[in-house]
Amino acid sequence: MLRRREGVPCCVLHPTEATRRGLADGDAVELRNDRGVMAAVLRVSDEVGPGVVLVPGQRPAGEARLGTINLLTSDRYTDLGDGATYQSTRLEVSRASA
Repeated sequence: MLRRREGVPCCVLHPTEATRRGLADGDAVELRNDRGVMAAVLRVSDEVGPGVVLVPGQRPAGEARLGTINLLTSDRYTDLGDGATYQSTRLEVSRASA
């Protein structure tokens, strides 16, 4: 029930970043880096700052079209405290390929 309520996997991008990339709210997008690619639906909102993309929640592989957000994150630890580095994942957001 909770997954149905959440809908399809999405990401949130600041309006300035969406405009710069020629993207609009509801567009199918791909998030990619040297580790892989993930598909999502774009939500444009100023709840995140420019230069940041938010991927809320974690979805199981069965709900992913291309992959999950974990594919894009490094498995290394931070220098200070040996914490996860997923908050520092660099990636590009672009319109989904057909």
